[in-house]
Amino acid sequence: MIFFQPVFFGFFAIFFPLYGLLRNRLARQNALILLGSYIFYGWWDVRFLILITISTVVDYICGLVISGDRFGAAVWRAPLALLAAVLAGIAVFAPVSLILIASLTALGMALLAVVLALTKEMPHDRRRRLFLGLSILTNLGILATFKYFDFFAGEFAQMASAVGWEVNALTLNLILPVGISFYTFQTMSYTIDIYRKDFRPTREFLQFAAFVSFFPQLVAGPIERARNLLPQFAEPRQITADRLRSGALLFMWGFYKKVVIADNVAPVSDRIFSDPTAVSTGELLAGALAFTIQIYCDFSGYSDMARGLARMLGFELMVNFRMPYFSRTPSEFWQRWHISLSSWLRDYLYITLGGNRGGAFLTYRNLSLTMLLGGLWHGAAWTFIAWGAFHGAILVVYRIGDVDNRLSAMAGALRMLAMLTAGVVMFVLTVIGWVFFRAASFTDAAHMLAHMWMPVWSENYATVFFYAAPLVIIETFMRLTGRQNPWERMPGIVVFNLCLFVLFSVLFLDVSTGQDFIYFDF
Repeated sequence: MIFFQPVFFGFFAIFFPLYGLLRNRLARQNALILLGSYIFYGWWDVRFLILITISTVVDYICGLVISGDRFGAAVWRAPLALLAAVLAGIAVFAPVSLILIASLTALGMALLAVVLALTKEMPHDRRRRLFLGLSILTNLGILATFKYFDFFAGEFAQMASAVGWEVNALTLNLILPVGISFYTFQTMSYTIDIYRKDFRPTREFLQFAAFVSFFPQLVAGPIERARNLLPQFAEPRQITADRLRSGALLFMWGFYKKVVIADNVAPVSDRIFSDPTAVSTGELLAGALAFTIQIYCDFSGYSDMARGLARMLGFELMVNFRMPYFSRTPSEFWQRWHISLSSWLRDYLYITLGGNRGGAFLTYRNLSLTMLLGGLWHGAAWTFIAWGAFHGAILVVYRIGDVDNRLSAMAGALRMLAMLTAGVVMFVLTVIGWVFFRAASFTDAAHMLAHMWMPVWSENYATVFFYAAPLVIIETFMRLTGRQNPWERMPGIVVFNLCLFVLFSVLFLDVSTGQDFIYFDF
């Protein structure tokens, strides 16, 4: 189910009134969120509900063990009931897969119970480490199996063949579950925070399951931390007129960015990147600029819609984008782009590796490894890894040159000129990075980077500039005035006209065949 599909609006039209009717019944509201989230996710493929359910159950139990909380057999009732309900749903909608899925699920739960029993007398510190490892292994195991197994198996076979060793690569040919990278990282951070004693686990399984599967941000983020979102499931939510208004405006702004801007520049990007060698060199930059606009409006549009929906339900999700293309340095870019992932990588990978505590060389190593793995997070392809490596390299170069501090130390007209120049340079570097990200191969990326710097005006450039112009104007205004949203501190008549502009743009400029969100593939 996708936010801009008619079926979603039908789903939300049923869900929201029921949610409002249960406003004084917290447990029932959470149960409705869980049910609605599972319908939302299972609409795509009901079989993959078992993955998010296993991740939920394992991390719930592991969190309790890591914290040292004592619990009896009663704690299993709700998790096993959820597993049984999911398996029943699979039996109805995908019965062919039921036997294998049920068998693997039963085996996994039995192994978890055995580990719990065998480690009961283990020293607490060792048991904490063991169950943290079990949580991480479960989540990364699911992620690696469905997202990376075939890629690395194929690469191993190719390397073996290059040295004369013939290997028949074992491939699983599995469908990549939507949003798997998002919810696995979200649940992993829960157990890691408990292990670090930054957060106390919840004993309310319903609240935890609703937190993991919360449908507004389930399949493309933001990647919420438990310490921010989970407590909101434990308190009554207030649905006010102001929340409904601001949430609806935020959803509408994200909807505009997705269906009007991203989907209309996508054909330019798709056509040019599908075969760059078949396109005149003067058109190549149009493809790179189109994707630069597309991926930002597509992903930030989803995040805005997710935040808007959550706000209407009484929740607050973190801001995931803060006008990243106005950044002047790589570090500032990653403080503004996909903030939930960049902060996750910083807190759980970069700092774990040592951060900047081990001297210059180790700091550069840690930055490079973090961005390399950040690229791999996006997909099983060398071009994603190259994109991560590129951003790691420019982070290191800027760190060596102490560019951030040098820019901050400037004053007056020199500062303005330096900031403007730095912003242009950073935007060019960002576009170069997106070429690696979007290209189907290194050959295509190299061709584009070698030939796209002599543009020739054409209809493709006109398309990109036409759809990007309102975004550039609005975000420039927001940047100069310090606003977080286009309608912030605006008179009612201005907000009304903005709404009309968005409405008529959606009606007359919407692409009839909308594209899926790019980050559904990650």
